[in-house]
Amino acid sequence: MTRPDARPRRLRLPDGRILAYQLYGASDGRPLYYFHGFPGSRLQAALHHEQALAANVCVVAAERPGFGWSDYQPGRNILDWANDVAFMADTLGHQRFGVLGVSCGGPYALACAHRLGERLDYVGLLAGMGPMDIPALRTAQLPALKVMFGLARVHPRLAGPLLALDRLMFLRNPARALKALAGLLAEPDRQLLAADPQTAEDFADFLTEAYRQGVQGACLEAALIASPRPFGLEDIRTPVHLYQSGLDRHVPEAMGRHLQAHLPCANLRLYPQEGHLSIVINQFPQVLVDFEHSRQNEAA
Repeated sequence: MTRPDARPRRLRLPDGRILAYQLYGASDGRPLYYFHGFPGSRLQAALHHEQALAANVCVVAAERPGFGWSDYQPGRNILDWANDVAFMADTLGHQRFGVLGVSCGGPYALACAHRLGERLDYVGLLAGMGPMDIPALRTAQLPALKVMFGLARVHPRLAGPLLALDRLMFLRNPARALKALAGLLAEPDRQLLAADPQTAEDFADFLTEAYRQGVQGACLEAALIASPRPFGLEDIRTPVHLYQSGLDRHVPEAMGRHLQAHLPCANLRLYPQEGHLSIVINQFPQVLVDFEHSRQNEAA
């Protein structure tokens, strides 16, 4: 297996911030912008390098403000990300492209669908986080996540101690930290990490890289994810592909069904036996299939 370059590329945004990113797959292929989870970094997309290369897809993996090498942006909101993505796409020469939000990257994919819909030929949410301000959707969510996001909703800094502990664990011993995380995950996720040491190492790497600058960016991100979205689902007219696990303890099935019910044009694929991590690995090929079909449908 070819190991992709881990070094970040850097783009200076109009306000002077640095946006860090990396390209995976085929650098001259059809662009699919990949929005990492929480915490996360550009390295998460390395999990899909070989599959994207075979499909002639260029995966553009940018780090949100405060994660990895991307500069922190105080006072930002979720829709601001669409502005960064638009500038990045212009700079890279991508007039049209797709977006894929993984886990907490999901709201950012929807933000792009809301603001940049005319430029998008595909929108996907892979285990994408639904609204966090509706308690009924979070019944099956991990208690630790309920606490952390609940604190962040009150004030970003309140999530700081929990995130600082998480950061410390990954910096000291990434493998041990991932093993502790696995104890909270669904059985398909634990099986995946146990059966594939390289994938487990890759997961540990991108989680560790997320905390390169500390936890300031993660605290603000947690507050944004926990709060009501600055846009209505009913206002998104672009078709959205939803890939939802049945055993996910981070993004419960109720969230996927809620998104399907409230997005005007949504296609829900439900995988009853997948977990939060396993779906990211096992169902990315379906993402590529749908991404290719979206181009064919547009050309028809």
